[in-house]
Amino acid sequence: MQDRVKDKYEYIPLILMMLFMAGAFIHQKLYALTAPFGTLLMFIGLSVILFLYTGQNREKVLKKDRVLLLCIVAVIITPVNLFILGSGKGAALIVFDLVLIFFLILRGFRVSGRIKRGMALAGSLLMLLWYPVVRWDYGFNMVGLAFLILLIFGEILLEYVKNDLGMEYLKYVQVLFFITSVLLAICYQARSAALSMAVFGAFYLLTPVIINKRAIYNACIIFFTLGSILFTLFYSFLGMTGWNGRLLYKDLLSGRELIWQELWREFLKKPVTGIGSSYVMKNFFMFEVHNGLFDILTVHGIAVFIAVVILLIMTLSSLFSRDLEFCPDKRLALTGIYTLLFASFFENGFITTPYSTVFFALLLICT
Repeated sequence: MQDRVKDKYEYIPLILMMLFMAGAFIHQKLYALTAPFGTLLMFIGLSVILFLYTGQNREKVLKKDRVLLLCIVAVIITPVNLFILGSGKGAALIVFDLVLIFFLILRGFRVSGRIKRGMALAGSLLMLLWYPVVRWDYGFNMVGLAFLILLIFGEILLEYVKNDLGMEYLKYVQVLFFITSVLLAICYQARSAALSMAVFGAFYLLTPVIINKRAIYNACIIFFTLGSILFTLFYSFLGMTGWNGRLLYKDLLSGRELIWQELWREFLKKPVTGIGSSYVMKNFFMFEVHNGLFDILTVHGIAVFIAVVILLIMTLSSLFSRDLEFCPDKRLALTGIYTLLFASFFENGFITTPYSTVFFALLLICT
């Protein structure tokens, strides 16, 4: 009976991923229709997983420890802050979704190899539509992220095919696919995606070194998490100096410095509660933070930020294993996880759907 229940709810991450990949990347009108409900659908799906998983692992899930305490703190303080600010309450779902993802991973929720292969397939085939017809109306940033997702899951899918069917020569296809993806991102001037792809390649090659010593791995955790906050400060400082340069025919400082300067000023006025999601930007036409963890900090305040970051760091720390060098699919998934974190230096990335779904899928493949 337990196996039958598990077989049912372990499909939920795959269903969520297929739903958000199709809803976000098939057509702009479909994306505009589904995007407002993305975090809610994600919350419902994750809640169902937690409910069913708890039914089988009650003692493990409800164990009183730091993980449970941090989750409770984040879940309680988030809506309280938004209520105090009179802000839109939907922003709480972003934090709830992240907390549920981290909690499930840290409590040992896993999926079968069949589901992992399904997620790799879903992340590849649906994104292939972007090669013959690039959706320009989505904007450069989303185009770049689409190519990045295709690269990550395409490489994982090729790895599964190579190992399952014994097609060792596919390693050359993997290399060619990586080079093609980088060149494509450069051609479309998707600079953050191109840089993220470069990080993907470098992190994968350096994985044996990174996982050889815990200290090196921990340094990577700090850089890819708290480093994103420091990056906003550095970028804002460059904006104040008047310096600028060009990369791929565009200015290096192209507006984010003004957004981050404004958000830092407003956040420092309300560091405890944050500024909420209903804040009206002066330097941009919409409220868009363009940095995953900085979004959590500015919108929800320091207490929620600390709880979420500690949970994220604990989740990343739990992935450490010297055996990753001998598990190519998990090695690629780990590389994809850190690549998405790096991409979130420039975009909201892993905190919002469909990217939180992608992040969850990679965590499951890596475990």
